[in-house]
Amino acid sequence: MSELPKFAYDADPPHRDLPPLLLVHGLLVDRRVWEGNAALSERFRVIRVDLPAHGASPAPVTPHQARPKSIAAGLEAVRAELGIDRWHLCGQSFGAAMTLRYAIDFPDRCLCHVFTNANGAWREPWSDAYRRSHEALVADVKARGHDAIARMPYHPRLARRFDPEVRDALAAAADAIDPAGLALLLQEATPRMSVRSELDRLTVPTMLVNGLRERRFQPTRDWLAQACPDMRIVDLAGGHSINVDCPAAFNAAVAGFLSPISGA
Repeated sequence: MSELPKFAYDADPPHRDLPPLLLVHGLLVDRRVWEGNAALSERFRVIRVDLPAHGASPAPVTPHQARPKSIAAGLEAVRAELGIDRWHLCGQSFGAAMTLRYAIDFPDRCLCHVFTNANGAWREPWSDAYRRSHEALVADVKARGHDAIARMPYHPRLARRFDPEVRDALAAAADAIDPAGLALLLQEATPRMSVRSELDRLTVPTMLVNGLRERRFQPTRDWLAQACPDMRIVDLAGGHSINVDCPAAFNAAVAGFLSPISGA
C-alpha cells in the first residue's frame, strides 16, 4: 500500500501551452466548488483535485496518509504524473493549508501561490479546551458518520450566500463523503496544518484573497499583513468561500496576480 494519498483530478488539456494552475478545495465539498471559476481556464491550464475521502478520491486508510506533509507529497505526485515542471497553486479553506504546506515543502515546483480564508492554516498552538472540543468532534464523526457530518457548521447546505443550485450540488458532495476518511483527516491533518511558525519558509510569491464578511478571519488577515508585508492581500465583499461568493472578482484577482509572473 502506498504511503501517499491518491487524488482523483481533472486537468485541462495542455495543447495551448498555458501555465498550469492547481486548485485544491476545502472540507465537505469537492472539485465542483471551482465551477464558478471556469473562466480561469482561459488564462491557465487548470487542474482540479478532490481531497482524500472527497469526491472521487479514495479515503486515507492510515494516519500517515491523512497528514499535511503526505497530502502535499501526494499533490507533488500529481504534478509529476502530469509532466508539469512548475505550477501555480490556489487553495481554498482547508485546501489552503494544504497548498501552503506544498509551497513550503516544494518551493522549487511553485510559480506563485494564492489562498483564501483559512484560520486553521495560521492557528496558534491549541488550548486544552480547543483540543478537547476537536477530539469530541472526531469521536462524533467516527460514531455517527453522516449524521454528525450533516450537523457540522460548515456543511454546504448552510451556505446562505451560495446560488441554490451550487449549494445543492455541494451539499450532495458533503453527503457522499466517506465518514471514516473524514474523521482521519480531522484527527491527523487538522492538528498539524498550521504553518504559522514556518512563515519565514514561505518564499513563493503569495496572495491572500480575503472574504471580508467572515469576521472571525479578519484578525488573521491583519496579522498576516503585518507579519508578511510582501504578501499581497485582496479584500472582497464575500464570506469564507470567496471563490463561490464573488467568482468574477476572485477570477480577476487570481489572474491579475499570476499572469504577470507566468506570462499568461
